[in-house]
Amino acid sequence: MLITEIVSQTIYFAVIVGLCVVGYHILLKRGFNLPQKKNNTGERFASQTKPIIGGTIFFICIVLAYIYCTVKGLNEGELPSYTLLICCTLAFTMGYIDDVKNFSPLFKLVFQILCAIIFIANDTHIRTSDNIFLNYSLTVFWVVGLMNSINMLDNMDGITASISTIIFIGLATLSSGFDTEIIFAITASLVAFLIWNWHPAKMYMGDNGSQLLGVLLAYFSITYVWNSSDTILGFNYAQLIFICMMFIVPLIDTTTVAINRFLGGRSPFVGDRYHTTHCLVYKGLSIPKTVLLLDFINAAGCFAAVYFITTGNGKLSHTEAIILTALFCIVFGIAYVTNLIIRKKNNLLYKHG
Repeated sequence: MLITEIVSQTIYFAVIVGLCVVGYHILLKRGFNLPQKKNNTGERFASQTKPIIGGTIFFICIVLAYIYCTVKGLNEGELPSYTLLICCTLAFTMGYIDDVKNFSPLFKLVFQILCAIIFIANDTHIRTSDNIFLNYSLTVFWVVGLMNSINMLDNMDGITASISTIIFIGLATLSSGFDTEIIFAITASLVAFLIWNWHPAKMYMGDNGSQLLGVLLAYFSITYVWNSSDTILGFNYAQLIFICMMFIVPLIDTTTVAINRFLGGRSPFVGDRYHTTHCLVYKGLSIPKTVLLLDFINAAGCFAAVYFITTGNGKLSHTEAIILTALFCIVFGIAYVTNLIIRKKNNLLYKHG
């Protein structure tokens, strides 16, 4: 039975990768009037005039996965929850409109909060505390923060797609049922996308892609990481550590950039070329090596989170918690200091007023 399931899932994954490869190839080669990456983000080294069709294929894959799960569920007498599909549609639509019209951050914030509210209304929320208000507040903060974090990380060829692929693989090992099918679908589409998104990229995912990935990662991380413990006693710190390890690169990059933009008197939402990725390139690494280094760091963090969740039933000893916290702080410290040095060198700090 296990072998049959593995073969079935492998075929399912391969078919989606194949369909995505064909889809990307047709869209790029047939000369369709494709939307282009907007020119005013100020975050990429490369040209901004490349098609942003990654998110479109991601969304199509999610829809196809839900159709597959619905057909499968009808045969098994159990249907998937469509809460995530609704939020994916909202996130994709909001991102696509923003790609075309370039609205203010407030426009995106409204949709992000709406996604969080829909999650909560359908009983998908963080349960790390016995205080329901804290749980709901954390859920909104996490959904909004992660959607913005994944969007901000999309500043260099291959980085967001590869980091997201690694995290989805980790989530797939923790998931079950229809969720696994959906995670496999988005992971397969990311693998196909990387063929054209690896440096030098021939296409981007756009905000429609990064917002879609953000809401997917938020939903599955709440279900399988934040809520990985069977018991809630006060504030469950282990789940926070697991989240920090599984999303180590996006969280460190977002926090570092936000703090240093604030110190420079700039809005955290206004893009620049001083992300963790950029700073590593300024220090001498090539773009592919920078992406591979950050991929390795996030893969190590994901492995640690998955290992302790599966072997410890979502719990950590005090020693394990201290070690993992120390590792996160070390990586954060290195990234922050590097970013700080580069920004000071370019007179981008302490410019208030």
